[in-house]
Amino acid sequence: MIAHKPRLTLLLPILALLSPTTTANTEKVIFTAPPPISPETIPSSALNLPVLGPSTSLSIRTNLTRVFSPSITTNDGDEREDGQQQRGFPSWLVLQDLVPGQRYELRVCWSALEPTEFSLDIYPLNTILSTPHLLQSLSQHATSLSPSNQQPQHHHHPQHPSSDETSILLLRVLAAADYFSHHQSLMKDPPPVLVDLILDPYVYNVLPQSLVPTACYLVVVGIASWFVARWAAGALAAIAGPDGREKKQD
Repeated sequence: MIAHKPRLTLLLPILALLSPTTTANTEKVIFTAPPPISPETIPSSALNLPVLGPSTSLSIRTNLTRVFSPSITTNDGDEREDGQQQRGFPSWLVLQDLVPGQRYELRVCWSALEPTEFSLDIYPLNTILSTPHLLQSLSQHATSLSPSNQQPQHHHHPQHPSSDETSILLLRVLAAADYFSHHQSLMKDPPPVLVDLILDPYVYNVLPQSLVPTACYLVVVGIASWFVARWAAGALAAIAGPDGREKKQD
């Protein structure tokens, strides 16, 4: 029985890796970077949008405008619905200088004190250009952005060399307020929600880069546990050995 204990101990880190993890107030989408395209195909309206990418920044902290979804009603009983905004208020970002064929995870994180529902959609440029309502939404959001409203510490704008191709996608974030209040002002105009937008590249398209330290930690703990278990098993066997022989002789 003692010989099986190291094997059981070695399985614990593996079970921890396989067990599902729960992260509060996080919404994510996983996608694969497309082939590179020429900068000339990028619409001018996208040049005013914040950028996430390996060559700029992998995270942005910003305030996103939110509205109520159709399932939320105001104090006077009127249901809110506004065409493309029925799932939330659209905000757009550029995902630029991606590695073609590499998997990425895009996460939006926000405080539990600001109840909000998010919908994340990733679009290639050809889909935007061929879909009028998406192109209109992108243009309206880009126009609404002014230098005074930007977060200067992490906001970058697309800058393309004259001929270099780049792998690029557009991210649409729909933010819908998810609360009820007796204050009519809060029900009429929900305040913006502070979020962290994080672009997490996959390592060999298997594991998000942010989980690599955790995986390494579990491997180290598993190896250490195996050696400790073997040492403990040997020590217990040495202690129990003489007692067992004495009992057999009796």
